[in-house]
Amino acid sequence: MRIVVEKKGYWYDDSSVHDISDVGSTLKEILIIIPCKQTQLYVSSDPKDYQKEFKNCLMYRYVDFHVNSILLNITLPPAPGPEATPTATNITKRGIIMKIISMNEESKEKERKIQLQVDRRITLAQLKEELVPLIGVPPTGFIVYKISGNEEYEMEGLYDTLMAIYSGSELIVRLGRGLGRGEKRIKLYLLQVNNKEFCNFMMKSIFTKDTPVREFKKQIIEEAKVQGIDCVLELDKMRLRNKNGASPGGVYPDDLRIIVGRVMYVEPLKGQYYCAVLFMMQV
Repeated sequence: MRIVVEKKGYWYDDSSVHDISDVGSTLKEILIIIPCKQTQLYVSSDPKDYQKEFKNCLMYRYVDFHVNSILLNITLPPAPGPEATPTATNITKRGIIMKIISMNEESKEKERKIQLQVDRRITLAQLKEELVPLIGVPPTGFIVYKISGNEEYEMEGLYDTLMAIYSGSELIVRLGRGLGRGEKRIKLYLLQVNNKEFCNFMMKSIFTKDTPVREFKKQIIEEAKVQGIDCVLELDKMRLRNKNGASPGGVYPDDLRIIVGRVMYVEPLKGQYYCAVLFMMQV
């Protein structure tokens, strides 16, 4: 018989699993070795599993997953093909990564609600890989958003773990161009200072850190053409500006490399301009 103890520490991510089957101490002595907030015992009577090394046994995989997993309520796009099987568990050499708890699918033409039990130590990139069979497109073909206060926030850190996500969190998956390594998504607004409605949402775009502003302007021009945006943009007759609320901020010089940014103005101009100083203010 194998006895495993789970010790929950005082921090959210401070949990551990120990095999105490052969420890020559009393239970009281074992439980006071490591200060902890909560202790849980698990028992298995499988003789074959007991013969395996602790971290290679099936019991360890299940208990370790249980201790380090969170529940996620995820809204998925309409089903592309065969339905997922509820309670299907993905067991890999690293252990259990994900388990489907339930799926609510009234119609294949509608969004689906699914509840997953997921190892919180995996990365967003790994989670997206696990979702691929449920969505029917590669990881680069969909975006994962976290819902907080009725707002959707894109989860961008592909190599960040899920440790900061609380159990019971709401996520939503939308089809679209996912971010690659080092990429950021930015909202672009069209700035037309002589118009009554001078500030209008233009489109979302993706840039890679350290992309020169001039190269990003070329990208914006091409994307605006593809999306059929009604404005005339010429490389040397436009500029990118910081957006502070609705107010136009400083101008980004063409030779500047973009580092960060969530929102930016695209301003068409009647003539050529030259900006040599970072965030030079122009009106």
